[in-house]
Amino acid sequence: MSGGYVAVQWNRQKRIYDGILGLSVAGCLGLFAGITFLTHPAATAETALIRGLGLTAFLLLHVILAIGPLARLDARFLPFLYNRRHLGVTLGMLGLAHAVFVLIQYHALGNVDPLVSLLDSNRDWTSVRDFPFEWFGLLALVILGAMAATSHDFWLSALTPPVWKRLHMLVYVAYVSLVLHVALGFLQDERHPAYVVSVALGVVALGLLHLLAARRERPADEANDTADWIDVGPAGAIREGRAVIRLVGGERVAVFRHQDRLSCVSNVCKHQNGPLGEGRIIDGCITCPWHGYQFRPHDGTSPPPFTDSIPTFNLKLAGDRVLVYRVPNPAGTEVEPVPVPGQAAIADDPFYLGYETGTAAPLARFVRSRLVIGLLLIGGLMATWAWAQRTYAASTFEYGTTRTVVGVVRMDPYPTLVVDETPLPRPVARYLLAGTGKHGAGAAMAGLSGHRVRITGTFAYRDQSTLIEVADRQDLGPAAAETPLQARDLGTFSLDGEIVDSKCYLGVMNPGQGKTHRGCAARCLSGGMTPLFVTRAADGRALELILVTAGMQPVARPDRLAGKRLRLTGRVFERNGVWFLQTGSAEVAP
Repeated sequence: MSGGYVAVQWNRQKRIYDGILGLSVAGCLGLFAGITFLTHPAATAETALIRGLGLTAFLLLHVILAIGPLARLDARFLPFLYNRRHLGVTLGMLGLAHAVFVLIQYHALGNVDPLVSLLDSNRDWTSVRDFPFEWFGLLALVILGAMAATSHDFWLSALTPPVWKRLHMLVYVAYVSLVLHVALGFLQDERHPAYVVSVALGVVALGLLHLLAARRERPADEANDTADWIDVGPAGAIREGRAVIRLVGGERVAVFRHQDRLSCVSNVCKHQNGPLGEGRIIDGCITCPWHGYQFRPHDGTSPPPFTDSIPTFNLKLAGDRVLVYRVPNPAGTEVEPVPVPGQAAIADDPFYLGYETGTAAPLARFVRSRLVIGLLLIGGLMATWAWAQRTYAASTFEYGTTRTVVGVVRMDPYPTLVVDETPLPRPVARYLLAGTGKHGAGAAMAGLSGHRVRITGTFAYRDQSTLIEVADRQDLGPAAAETPLQARDLGTFSLDGEIVDSKCYLGVMNPGQGKTHRGCAARCLSGGMTPLFVTRAADGRALELILVTAGMQPVARPDRLAGKRLRLTGRVFERNGVWFLQTGSAEVAP
């Protein structure tokens, strides 16, 4: 307890607690990234970081929600409960970092504000498969951010404990939102059974823990308390310095035994509504097991100079039975303790309080063993999740390396460069062009159609397609007339696949397709990037077809269908080494 609001008061236990927490978070991120790059060499650092932050935050939320019921089922888990708010603040920071990197990676450098892009890229509110999962993530982030921002006791006092408690109970809403965010987003792309099984087991395990904890407390809550005086059990069953918790008048009360005298107070601590009855009497004061707040048993008032108080209850003995009057006294009302004649109290058992400097050896061994088991389990999950990723493709973006090529610019229907000599590493005759950020090369190449141009830029390539992100260009004048090449027509097909933006798909982002990339693809396509329709040939090879209209013009608003599983019907043909799909109709594929 403190007489004022000060910064975190570090002691040895807090340093150990937060040191283990910090190392665990860093270890999770490092393990995920390390195994990702070891098993998926084509993975990009940005995507690995985004996924690592998100999965670490999701896992940490499971740990936070498991601590409460575990501590109620077994008091030896109380050391994990103490300073649980530090876990919550860490969770909020991880969630915020995940969201910031998502905004930068997928929605920045486009033609609209990143936050607007996040919320407007997907409007499929009526489709379960294509539902905008981003909104669930945003809701969870707002709740967890509010909880982290109000974690200090100043806000606990300013909001009052009941309001503060209701705000922080929204963590369960945040949890459901995050489960939906993961299920409707990440799990739509990463379909390895390890992800589905682990998420399902996490939901089931948390549900069972809370049900078991509730079942343990149900007998006390279902006790018959319609009479004025409620029988709460035998006096001899109450340990010295400890309490029994019972339901009286619809409210949980704690009957404490101290120096063979009984007192009854509300079970709700004024600090965070913690369970006073699960604490013990230290230095003559009831001490809350959560954070050490104290109240005198005979009047429910904190020792000077503090003034907090809780309701007290009248009680009496009927033989060995303890009876409590159902109507509470006003907070701070003094009630004379009731002596317990001729009955030896059951000896107290070892007990943990977070602010104490020492911990009993058996409890310390229990905590260490459970911590090691937990960290091994967490490490195993992170390693499995990193290994199980399947969406990384064999694509390359030569980040930091620029090359210079010379060729003829063609703008019909999208900017491309036809070269005379094919430079390494991609010996192809025609390159797609893109601007910087989420913009096509139309503006940079304006007025240069049919001109020879020296272009300096960065290569991205995948399968048989290559793209240059233009950094600089130099007009070398009109080129000699090009002999038109006859188009090779393969006929009309109905093809299943996905519309992607050529820049990300060919390697600038990896993976550059799927539902989680939809927002980025929409921004790139609306910014003028060449749209590709990715499908598969009969032998399983990926085919990338440039989308055009029947008149060989750019298609209108391809961003509206980006990232969806589609069936497109149209004519497939090849011209100048580039494959096209003249789309006639589109429908969402089953």
